[in-house]
Amino acid sequence: MTQTAPHPAGFDFAAALRAGLALFLQVMIGMMLVLTAGIVAVMTAIAGVLLGAAALVMRFAGARRTRRQAEDAGEETVTLEARRTPRGWTVE
Repeated sequence: MTQTAPHPAGFDFAAALRAGLALFLQVMIGMMLVLTAGIVAVMTAIAGVLLGAAALVMRFAGARRTRRQAEDAGEETVTLEARRTPRGWTVE
């Protein structure tokens, strides 16, 4: 049977404790980083949903106004002419 020689100084409890604490600390830091990334992802998703909901509300709430300008103007309607220029559209 093969036997290994015992360590000359015996079992170093302090070194094992330091190694265990270092491993525990690394695992905790990793978990905190993953948790932080998850929280940031959820906050970003919530912000996106809120912006989308606000855009839909503004789109559909603003569309409730009907075109009553021609009715309010009576029989006098104004027709404007628009033409394309190098700087954009010009209305005359």
